[in-house]
Amino acid sequence: MKKLVLKYILMFIVFAGIALALYFYISATKPIAIEVEPSQKESNPSQGPEAFEPVSILFVGDTMFDRKVEVLLEKNSYNYPFEKIFGLLQNNDFVVGNLEGPIMEKPTQFSLSAMTFAFSSKIIQPLVQNNFKVLSLANNHTSNAHQKGLDETKQLLTEAGISWVGSPSGCSRDYVIKGNLVFLAFNTTFGDCADDEIKEIVKNTKETNPDKFLVVFMHWGNEYQTRSSQPQKDLAHKIIDSGADLIIGSHPHVVQEAEKYKDKMIFYSLGNFVFDQYFSQDVQEGLAVRLETYGDKLLYRVLPLESSVSQPQLMDSTKAEAFLKEYNFESLSGNIATGKACFNENCFYVELAQTPQEQELGLMYRKYMDEDRGMLFVFQNEGKYSFWMKNTFIPLDIVWLNSDKQVVFIAESAQPCTKEVCRNIDPKKNAKYVLELNVGMVQKINLKIGDKLVISD
Repeated sequence: MKKLVLKYILMFIVFAGIALALYFYISATKPIAIEVEPSQKESNPSQGPEAFEPVSILFVGDTMFDRKVEVLLEKNSYNYPFEKIFGLLQNNDFVVGNLEGPIMEKPTQFSLSAMTFAFSSKIIQPLVQNNFKVLSLANNHTSNAHQKGLDETKQLLTEAGISWVGSPSGCSRDYVIKGNLVFLAFNTTFGDCADDEIKEIVKNTKETNPDKFLVVFMHWGNEYQTRSSQPQKDLAHKIIDSGADLIIGSHPHVVQEAEKYKDKMIFYSLGNFVFDQYFSQDVQEGLAVRLETYGDKLLYRVLPLESSVSQPQLMDSTKAEAFLKEYNFESLSGNIATGKACFNENCFYVELAQTPQEQELGLMYRKYMDEDRGMLFVFQNEGKYSFWMKNTFIPLDIVWLNSDKQVVFIAESAQPCTKEVCRNIDPKKNAKYVLELNVGMVQKINLKIGDKLVISD
């Protein structure tokens, strides 16, 4: 009996040894091998991408929960406005918007046609659940229940952990800090917040917080006008000159154009987010803006929205493309160069990684990438450029192209590194361009070796 047991033990050891040898042989011959040696991406990690915490903030427009919206909330649920947009709201560190009225435990009941609003405190929990962390009170409706309503709004938001900024009247000097961002908000529709005072407050706030990114909310402009007015433009430039890094506008209830001024972005109006205005297509279209910060790199993504019965949702791709073209938002970015890359009719808006610093950062730390987006690495010369997925959260399809922009190698479903292993992807082919897309896109567009890429600005 003992001899039989010993025999089986010896057989197990032999087979285990053979299996282990085969494992190491197969691992050594795979085109994607385990790579534990740091590449040049971490040549100086103390000053590299790991020295900062990436942040993603979503900005949305005018948000109102009274009149016909309140009827829908009571009929369905107070989460009703967010049901079709929940994924987008959650896929950010936090959401920021313009609260177009006071929140109260016992709100005044206005008529369905009233121009004054008051919201039930039952909306607080849905705001929290849908990732709202900062709300602007600098508009012409948060005073609709007078000072009592405004004070109660501030108290309820504070108790719920939602920061508020700005005042419906006067120029508030109070600001909110969230990490590396500072928020100010001003309302110019009442005429008692002068341009010079806004400039002075912005300047002082920036001087007090010189290393932080300053966002200024502006409630301004003419209602239902799809282009900004000259007073808006003049004030926007003064605000940027005074130290603001980004301006987010509201009040017109329709989307207005964006402008890059001195390398800083101005979004003149994001239009409606949740409202009960149904009388035209313009008031039922809105814009969400996602700001992504990666150290000193900024990226803005504009996300067209459409609303049906006070429920905003992302536009489908056909509508979104027309909308972006109409407002010249197609390849909008902060300080990252972008272009359009197409394989026949399949096109992607791509960030261009051209400098060593941009190539070092790549798509590290990104938590999300829209389906029609990607990153195109442009190298000075053809060469063998291997990639790895260090600090990358998104699975990718990676495509290598030669100087003629022809596909020479494809790595599908490149997975983010884990604590145990980080795989180095070696194409074994010379390339001048490398394109990173969302996982599954290679199969979706039936991309093959030899296919040619067309790049345009």
